[in-house]
Amino acid sequence: MSRNIIRKANASDSEKLLVLIKELSKELRLTSSQLTQKELDDDAFGKSAIFTVYVSQSDEGDLTGYVLFYNTYSTWEGRSLCVEELFVTASQRRKGIGSSLLKKAVQEALKRGCSRCNITAFPGNKFLASQGAIDLTDTEKWLFFRMNRKAMEDFSQRCKNIEGAQIRESTQDDVKSIRKLIQDLADYEEMPDGPKIAAATLREDSLENEAFYKCYVAEAEGQLVGYSIFFFTYNGDGAGVYMEDLYVSPEYRKKGIGIALWGNVIKAGLNIEGKRCDFAVLDWNTPSIDFYKHMGAIDMTQERGFHFYRMTKDIMNSYVNTT
Repeated sequence: MSRNIIRKANASDSEKLLVLIKELSKELRLTSSQLTQKELDDDAFGKSAIFTVYVSQSDEGDLTGYVLFYNTYSTWEGRSLCVEELFVTASQRRKGIGSSLLKKAVQEALKRGCSRCNITAFPGNKFLASQGAIDLTDTEKWLFFRMNRKAMEDFSQRCKNIEGAQIRESTQDDVKSIRKLIQDLADYEEMPDGPKIAAATLREDSLENEAFYKCYVAEAEGQLVGYSIFFFTYNGDGAGVYMEDLYVSPEYRKKGIGIALWGNVIKAGLNIEGKRCDFAVLDWNTPSIDFYKHMGAIDMTQERGFHFYRMTKDIMNSYVNTT
């Protein structure tokens, strides 16, 4: 009986890994993956690797599955990790390989000091539910939105310089003001007790040698009046960007600041040849939903059935300690 070992992928796995990535894309009936071998080599095993992959390998040397994940960030709880793709070949399912791969990702999340492990999947995913993941689209009503490459390029061309505010990259000196704006956003979302993060944590997690997020801020009249926090992502189509937060103080809205902040996130994504810009919106937030759709974003929860799943830190700890 053939056994499977779980190990971290290396450059010699690249060709076989690409076959599995395209197999998953075909099985999900998504747009056929256009990822090239060079892109995968550079993005997975190059000097500036965007993501991490673990693979399952049979005794015969065949790759039978993989889990692809990367660092993300929560402005409520800090460091997080996203499991973007988890796949096992059809002939090797129901052998515990999927659980073993997911466990490796969760172990890595805890090692990196993450408080969450996020997963995007279709609703009613019995496997994820059996592993303890919570469907946040059902419980908290988060919707998954996406802007494709063409929409990103169109949006970027629309962006113009604004008057009365400066958009710039954040610095270490901005963290206290950013923390206040994070609270303002949580209050607006009717979740005032959500943010647990401290300004010092924001500072530590943005250090260049191991930054978990990037941030643009809007400054007007000597104070910060808006911000956008984002990080880079990866899936079978290649690199992308995820906008975690976008917020502008009420008195400074309708001045083009929100569009300018979002535009800088999109430009950062385009600069790494990103193919999408993703973000989440609460289903009751009609003004934001209408705005995002007007700008070319698609509700992937409505159109494709995407749901957000999450393992909290307690669930992660329990999961990795089970046999």
